Amino acid sequence: MLTYIPITNDNINLATKIQQEIFPGESAYEHYRYTINKNEEYEKYYLVYDKDKIIGITGTYSNEPLEETNSLWLGWYGVRPTERKKGYGTQILKDTIELAKQLSAKYPIKYFRLYTDISENKESLHLYDKYMDIKEMYNNKDDVNYNGNCIIYSKSLTAEPVTKWNDKFLNLRLIIEEQGE
Repeated sequence: MLTYIPITNDNINLATKIQQEIFPGESAYEHYRYTINKNEEYEKYYLVYDKDKIIGITGTYSNEPLEETNSLWLGWYGVRPTERKKGYGTQILKDTIELAKQLSAKYPIKYFRLYTDISENKESLHLYDKYMDIKEMYNNKDDVNYNGNCIIYSKSLTAEPVTKWNDKFLNLRLIIEEQGE
């Protein structure tokens, strides 16, 4: 049984340190700070513990009004390098999908989505292929697409089939700048 501790002002520095172990050269500090200050139930990040050991991070967010896209996104999801290949990644993803389903009962959320770079995150693709409903390449000409390697996975949280993202603008350029890449 994993425990999910919300990232707050009290643990933001620890959370950023763990995030940087998982994603070297990137910083989630500003994303964490923004969501802490915004204080929305559906936009939160978590430190993930197995007993007293931090094993990873996860979170959900939406950069656009939920009423427009009905989409909640997976953010800063990962397992510490020392804790990989133990099933934690699968459990954290399944638990985050379940959290999104619970939130969909309160908010206009129909879809759980994530984006990734297929060349840099090859080890995660089999997991996303297994637990998400569809995948599509992201090729918005006005945005970053990781040299043609950006892929979006989507999962329906309702009985309805997934509506594709269809290259709607994600503003990945701004996200990358905020991460310090």
